[in-house]
This record gives sequence, C-alpha cells and structure tokens, in this order.
Amino acid sequence: MHKSAILAIAVAATTALTGIGYAVAQSPAASIEQRQAAMKMNGASMKTLVPMARGEAPWNQAAAIQALENLQRIGQQTVAMFPRGSGTESGAKTATLPAIWEKAPEFAAAAKAQSDAAEALLKAARANDEAAFKSGFGAMGRSCGGCHEGFRAKQ
Repeated sequence: MHKSAILAIAVAATTALTGIGYAVAQSPAASIEQRQAAMKMNGASMKTLVPMARGEAPWNQAAAIQALENLQRIGQQTVAMFPRGSGTESGAKTATLPAIWEKAPEFAAAAKAQSDAAEALLKAARANDEAAFKSGFGAMGRSCGGCHEGFRAKQ
C-alpha cells in the first residue's frame, strides 16, 4: 500500500475515532474495539514520529503535525475509553489490568501526561522546530509507558 493511501486511511480513522463520544454508554466489546483501534492509531503515529526523532527519516512537518494531533486527541480521550466493566471481566480479549479502575486518579494522570507531552511536541512541530521536536521526543516516549506500565498486561 502506498504511503499516501496509508496516510489517507489514518486521517479517516482519526476523524472517525475523534468524532465519536466515548462517554456514550456502549457494550464492553464496543468500548474495547474502539480503544484498540485508537491504540493502533497511536502506534501508527509513533511509527511516523520515531524515525524522524532518531534522524533516520527526514523531518516532515506535515506528517509530524498529523501524528501528534492524533496522539494528543486520543490522549485526551483515553480515560473515557475505559468505562467500568470493559476489562477482562467482560469476557472479551483485552490487555487492561484492574489497576485502571482501582487506581483511576493515577491512570488519569498518566493519560494526561501523554496528552500534554504530545501537545508540547505539537507546538514544536507547528513552529517547524525540528530541534525542539527531537529534544522533547524522549518525554513523549516515556509518557506512553506511563499507561503501559502498571495498567496494561505484558504481551
């Protein structure tokens, strides 16, 4: 698949994901499906950003902005993507740990840290400041671990 087609799919998926109100009551399976799609979008966004941050791919302001907007938006919606009852107790396949609900304030803080880190990098990307993007990227990666460590089962 061509990169332009992948980008078009990513933009369409992002639009669909961010246009959906996660606070709307839905089945656990639907919640899990939506958040798994959002996390896959996060992964795709990081696959765009990591090579630029490492200097393995040329700086692409437009691609960086799109990827960071995805990460920032999804980060803002993360807590709402995990309604009670949408963990393993639902019977659906999910890597969520009960700590998401048992330590809800910590989970919310980790999600906010990820969104804030994406926002900081987004400002650098919008200013076309590649150096600031590269120097701040480590904080973005660490913020992703804030949710993965302790709130997600090892895979």
